[in-house]
Amino acid sequence: MNFVSEAKFMDTDRRSPLSTLILMTELAAVFICLVLFSEGLLPRLFASEENPESSAFLRLLWLPVYALVLAGCCWKLPALFRAAIRMPFLGLITLLALASLTWSINPEVTERRAIAITATTLAGLFLAVRYDWRTLLRMLGVVWIFLAVVTLAAGLVAPGFAVMDEIHVGAWRGLWWEKNAMGGHMSRAAFLCAFLFLMDKRWRMAWGGGLLICVALVFLSTSKTALLGMMLGFGVLAAAGWMRRGVVTTVSSLWLGAIIAVSAGLVLTMAPGVVFQLLGRDATLTGRTDIWSVLFAAIADRPWLGYGYGAFWGLESEPAYKVRLATDWLVPTAHNGWLETALSIGLVGLGGLMLNFLLLLARAAWLSISTWTGVFALGVAAQFLLFSISESIALQQNAIVWVTYVAVATKVAITVKQQAALPAATPRRGSAIGSESFAGRAGRPGLIRIG
Repeated sequence: MNFVSEAKFMDTDRRSPLSTLILMTELAAVFICLVLFSEGLLPRLFASEENPESSAFLRLLWLPVYALVLAGCCWKLPALFRAAIRMPFLGLITLLALASLTWSINPEVTERRAIAITATTLAGLFLAVRYDWRTLLRMLGVVWIFLAVVTLAAGLVAPGFAVMDEIHVGAWRGLWWEKNAMGGHMSRAAFLCAFLFLMDKRWRMAWGGGLLICVALVFLSTSKTALLGMMLGFGVLAAAGWMRRGVVTTVSSLWLGAIIAVSAGLVLTMAPGVVFQLLGRDATLTGRTDIWSVLFAAIADRPWLGYGYGAFWGLESEPAYKVRLATDWLVPTAHNGWLETALSIGLVGLGGLMLNFLLLLARAAWLSISTWTGVFALGVAAQFLLFSISESIALQQNAIVWVTYVAVATKVAITVKQQAALPAATPRRGSAIGSESFAGRAGRPGLIRIG
């Protein structure tokens, strides 16, 4: 991946001191917002695990973040509109979340959370249209290295805060409520750092150090799902490198990958318990199938439009009470992003989310033939799918996972459109990130590094 030939967004040498100051202020604001979207530390300090939204301070803290997102979107409105057109299903599920106020079982909660998910989605769109691939991935990398370093320091200096001592004794949870949250974040961060380590030669030492810390934190979390997610991300990078050996290798690898993906999908659909047993004795996985079986009945009661965005799991919710009564514990979420979406905005919204995900897969696969950012997008999609099976990470407000997913999906859509607009005779060789074309020797896609 060659970022040298592109018009350098971060090149401050040619900027006036005032322009440089404005740019650095903007990037600092984005950094702070992304740290807040990580949901680390502050909820632990100002809220309770049983009700993370109980803090009035945290609700007020999000207001300036939403204002900054809105200001950025107004600034880039034409580009944002063009990108949104390329993401029709994302627009559908966002509009459904807003419209669900009219049929929600708890309109007050839905109103607040629908505004939050709209701002969260707009944040991802803004990142995609404002920054090139290089700046976007470096910014995300810096955010995650910062959080990983703070998490490591917290575990060493304040183990009572960062290490679990009641359930899963000795497992690290870092800045988050429980170990699986930290493990999932560090798994995705490890994949990003590994990608940047391979591609960004200029900052390779920093990405390598971040990679080691993130890998260590995944192991310290003891989360089997996080470990599997990290290996999945690394496997995508390894498979992409292998496929660039030649046409025969590429075609055979694609067929093998398709067979494995279809087989895995069938197993996950028909016998998810088998997968969980393979993952180990993780108590947060055992019992989730019991929750899901009860939730199917709840979805059947209001199938098409759901119960209203974010309204199902209220403490006074009657349908949630039935689920908790049937499972005999205070279930906080569906522990599945797809079921959570169906509960919030029904099968119509679930269909929109699925189509959005499939569109990302198709675009990323096409892009990965000639670019390494397409490979990165495939890795993001694969990890998103894995973690969404056991965690409610899809269409979640104020969450960096959803911000990243939207940003990557939108950036892929923009890049595919740019490549499709190139003349057929235009050679795809070591070009800028704007067009995202990279080629190795003999015109074959190759490992071309950043910087």
